Amino acid sequence: MTVTAQLRPLLLASAKMFYRSLDSVVLALVSPFLLLAVVALVKHLDFGFAHSSGVIGFLTFTAIGYAAFMGAHLNQDGVVGTASGYRAEGVLKRIAATPISPTAFIAAQVLTRLAVALIETLTFLVVAIAVGASIAYTADLAWIVPITAVAVLTGTAFGFAIAGVAGNPEAANQLNITLFTPVFLLAGVQYPLQGLPGALPDIALYAVPFAAPIQAFREAVVGDLGGDFARLVVISLAWLAIALALAVRSYRLVDKDA
Repeated sequence: MTVTAQLRPLLLASAKMFYRSLDSVVLALVSPFLLLAVVALVKHLDFGFAHSSGVIGFLTFTAIGYAAFMGAHLNQDGVVGTASGYRAEGVLKRIAATPISPTAFIAAQVLTRLAVALIETLTFLVVAIAVGASIAYTADLAWIVPITAVAVLTGTAFGFAIAGVAGNPEAANQLNITLFTPVFLLAGVQYPLQGLPGALPDIALYAVPFAAPIQAFREAVVGDLGGDFARLVVISLAWLAIALALAVRSYRLVDKDA
């Protein structure tokens, strides 16, 4: 039985497993909106981010940043816990002894989480608009889907890479927090990269995972696809390739002695 043939029933099973966990549902669907509620409380803060088409207010800038980042970030957190649990419990080794392909099993997990993250991002934008965020209704909005997909898949790959490096789920979670807490502060999620000193704004776009897709997502939402958009997409794809390479190298689907 091919991987493709196995994928459909595994996708259904993966979706059921995902939504059977109340904690996963709360984390994926509620947490980002709690952040949005806090931001909405200070939506009249005198803060703006200048760009070629005008000024973006604090609520709009921050809500767009959260929409671009939170789906990928929460997905990454979930993958770290799940993937490290698979290793600790020998799940993939046991699957390898069945007709089910470990590759199809992992693919079903990834596609399920990707679908959830895309829905979450779009829903988040709708709610953000309802509480006062402004977006430009242009054809550029179509770019948010592929950009979000790239960011989510990057987070997923990083999740598997971290789970592969760490020795147990506790270590994996701690490593994830240690590595990616600075990312939240330096990726331009809540504050403009231009606020960083010296050459750091330009360096951050290349050196900080998610900084480029967040900026590309923001440009698509405000309808301002300038000359840097293509560069941002290339950087985003480069980080995805790096994350996938790390995941393949560190997270073995089947142990060599299996």
